[in-house]
Amino acid sequence: MPPSTNELLTLARHYWPATYEESLDDAHPEHKRRQERWAQVLQQNERWDAFRRQLGLRLPDCTLAEASTTSQASLRCAVYPAKGIPMKPVHWALVGCMSILAPVYTVYGLTFDYAGRKRGKAHLHLPPLPAAMSDTARIIAQELEAHFHVTALPLEVAALPVPVAVEWTRPPQTTLFDALFDSEPTIVP
Repeated sequence: MPPSTNELLTLARHYWPATYEESLDDAHPEHKRRQERWAQVLQQNERWDAFRRQLGLRLPDCTLAEASTTSQASLRCAVYPAKGIPMKPVHWALVGCMSILAPVYTVYGLTFDYAGRKRGKAHLHLPPLPAAMSDTARIIAQELEAHFHVTALPLEVAALPVPVAVEWTRPPQTTLFDALFDSEPTIVP
């Protein structure tokens, strides 16, 4: 059973400080708790690696890239609809994103601007995703659910404001999406 909205809000406040100034202090209790949680997650990294291997088998025409960063609160895998070295410019990517704080996940899309072969600005797409992304997104979701027994976080819950500072995002702009997943979701390899 997925956590309630109140439980998710409580988790966000447990792992993220209330103010930006507090977030700069590495000794702050929320920062320490998040570091400890990351240490636990990284000790079990073989599960994430197994998920990515299985996802690669299910998406043989795609390139997968590790996109996690310990400054945020999720494991992330970017999926690009192309293979090859160097990889040709791709116009979109998907990100499978699983919270390390709660048993929830999301799959979101990105589209990219290009100047020649140089990738520029990324644009965020939340479900429902464009048709070109939907089949691949469904496979990513199936694999996250199968490997980790997590549930998709509904968008209306993800959009709820939470009174915490996550990286550069400060209240009242901070949402549960920022706190449980990533406050900078368009930054991918």
